[in-house]
Amino acid sequence: MNLWLLRELSVRQAVSRSHSGFVRMVGFLSVAGIAIGVAALVILRSFMSGFTGAIRSSLEAVNPPIHVYAPGGGPLGPPDLGLVEELSGLVSGASGVVAVLERPAVASGAPGTVAGVMVRGTSGDAGSTVIGVRLAEALGVSPGDTIRLASAAGARAGAMGRILVDTIMPVMVEEVRDFGIDDYNRSLVSTSISRARALFRDETAISSIGVMLERDADPTVAAAELDSLLRSSFVDGGWPEYMMAVPFMSFHTNLFQALGLETAAMTVVLALITVVALLNLSSALTMIALERRRETGVLRAMGAPPAMVFVTSLARGGAIGAAGALAGVAAAWLSVEAVNRFFPIRLDGSVYWVETLAGSFSAGTALAASAATVAVCLLLSLAPAVSALTEPPAEALRYE
Repeated sequence: MNLWLLRELSVRQAVSRSHSGFVRMVGFLSVAGIAIGVAALVILRSFMSGFTGAIRSSLEAVNPPIHVYAPGGGPLGPPDLGLVEELSGLVSGASGVVAVLERPAVASGAPGTVAGVMVRGTSGDAGSTVIGVRLAEALGVSPGDTIRLASAAGARAGAMGRILVDTIMPVMVEEVRDFGIDDYNRSLVSTSISRARALFRDETAISSIGVMLERDADPTVAAAELDSLLRSSFVDGGWPEYMMAVPFMSFHTNLFQALGLETAAMTVVLALITVVALLNLSSALTMIALERRRETGVLRAMGAPPAMVFVTSLARGGAIGAAGALAGVAAAWLSVEAVNRFFPIRLDGSVYWVETLAGSFSAGTALAASAATVAVCLLLSLAPAVSALTEPPAEALRYE
């Protein structure tokens, strides 16, 4: 089969001027409908993927990928930290261990400003104190200023029944950071574990142990491996309870499952746009086949094999579908880039966690949507193709 001739015939029949302007208009609307459907689907997936990815990356940037806890959330001590350090060396992908002490406290900055905060001390911190941008605004401080942290560790009742707090620690703010999550920006105070222990009056306190991983390591697999090692160590030692290792993202499983369900539902709804456009394409292909009836009869009378006529009809529908899909993908990419660069979508961080909705264009999603669209177009081309084969050439030329 002459592929060059096949391509020329299919393109000519799909895009050349026909006898009816109405058929040209229907064909153009079919391509436009397919483009709009594909673009809407790809844009939706891009922004939902960008939204989910922004939340995930912000959470991963602030928290260790694996957390080790005592049963019931009880306190940990230096022996527990040493055991986790020893066992993490046997876990593939583990790169280090940090002790974490995280407890609530009260912070004050400029006169008259008070805010409830969560103080997080880590052993990997060099001693600098970092607070979120929203917290800095609420306290009226900037890098280099001093805030006062107070905890209930040394609280006592006074003679008049008043609660007196004598654990107040002045701390200089070295950095004001955008953590990416509104809750962290409003309440997190990150410092060294020694400073946190002094604030909470406990020189050995550890609330959890964080295990750091290499870039390509899977937190779920590494957490399961470490959890198995911890279980074996405690059971062999005769202890009734043992520490548990869990990936940090498992604490937000419900959130990501909800986002995935929402994305799937919206994908189905927007896919109906493409279905409507494809139904319109079916009528357009039928009208094009009727208008090309004479040309098909001439080709068959000149000795064109049935396979060429059949494949030409399929290629005609595939060309229209491919044109619509490519136009839709191009429009989606331009839209995502334009929104990210020039028209950022602002969100309420207290509701959506992140303050900007950024799109993440996925080539895989675009390719899948385009391939599915072209496949359906080829399927819709079967009926006109079979009809062209069943009609005798003489009948096709009789009234032309």
